[in-house]
Amino acid sequence: MNVRLGALSVYLPESRRLLFRLRPKEIVSGTQVLIQGPSGTGKTTLLHLMAGLFLPSEGYVFVGEQNLSFLSDEARGRLRRQNFGIVFQSLNLLPHLTALENVMLSLRGHAEAKTKATTALSQLGMESFAGQRTAQLSLGEQQRIAVARVLAATPSVVLADEPTSGLDEVNATAVISALLDLPKKPTVVVVSHDHRLRDRFKEVVDFQDLVTS
Repeated sequence: MNVRLGALSVYLPESRRLLFRLRPKEIVSGTQVLIQGPSGTGKTTLLHLMAGLFLPSEGYVFVGEQNLSFLSDEARGRLRRQNFGIVFQSLNLLPHLTALENVMLSLRGHAEAKTKATTALSQLGMESFAGQRTAQLSLGEQQRIAVARVLAATPSVVLADEPTSGLDEVNATAVISALLDLPKKPTVVVVSHDHRLRDRFKEVVDFQDLVTS
């Protein structure tokens, strides 16, 4: 699924200070893109715009043929549920649920939810943690559960915010390999400071190169 960005501008709501203004950018369906750059420049905000979690002050975001600015909140939410897999920095896991139950949340109504969730956990070496509540797990373990939730859902678009932050070499490799080797070749956009990832992507973009004055 294509993601097309049209001359986006974002102003901070309180001060109306310009956070960034970006050049137009198209991410073709099936492309895997790594976006890198310093903290505080707006990389996470850009991912949230792609997901339709909020709308740009100026410009547009197209996902497939849909202009997100023309969709209601409900329609954007439905588009996310049906097409997106998102790994947030905050992870958004439910601490009272087990690892397996958290992964199964992305598969509500799917006949093989438990099997698909178990397979996704196994891909990341987390099968032995399936029955443990996420509140009892380390941050790195929780990070892999959040990625497993995306793997299980086989989305058309994957957005990942610092998915290897704090992970050792072995687990970082497992996480990024799993995201890049997803079946059906989704569009993948990862924002990260982790320079270990640069060699894994054919397209590496410096966020500052997207910014225009």
